[in-house]
Amino acid sequence: MNKIIIRYFDEIETCFIQNEIVVSYKIIRKEITPFGGKLRVKICLNNNEILEFFNYVTEVDGNVQLSKYSFHWQDAQGNLKRRWDNAPHHPELSNYPHHVHFENNNVQGMVKMPDIFYVLEHIKDII
Repeated sequence: MNKIIIRYFDEIETCFIQNEIVVSYKIIRKEITPFGGKLRVKICLNNNEILEFFNYVTEVDGNVQLSKYSFHWQDAQGNLKRRWDNAPHHPELSNYPHHVHFENNNVQGMVKMPDIFYVLEHIKDII
């Protein structure tokens, strides 16, 4: 197992515990290998909305690099609020493949790649 990935996943879990908008969370999948890791989590927010995400990360030269991700935020009825991901289905956007889907079916490129810390802060600012 990779200690750098373990530490990174521990930091994510600590963020959930300390974040005022997170009511509860469930780790659906957590896998750590010598070279990378996968983490899938479902988070219940304090306004009854849900954030589900997965991260596939690798360790390169002592740093964690996010290679594949999706952060799916939905309201209590299951309607999309936002989804940040890097699925390769919008090559026309700036900073391809990083983009965000909005509830009105609009899609925009992202200036920088988001992580769970950014997404939770962004949601906190909105709610």
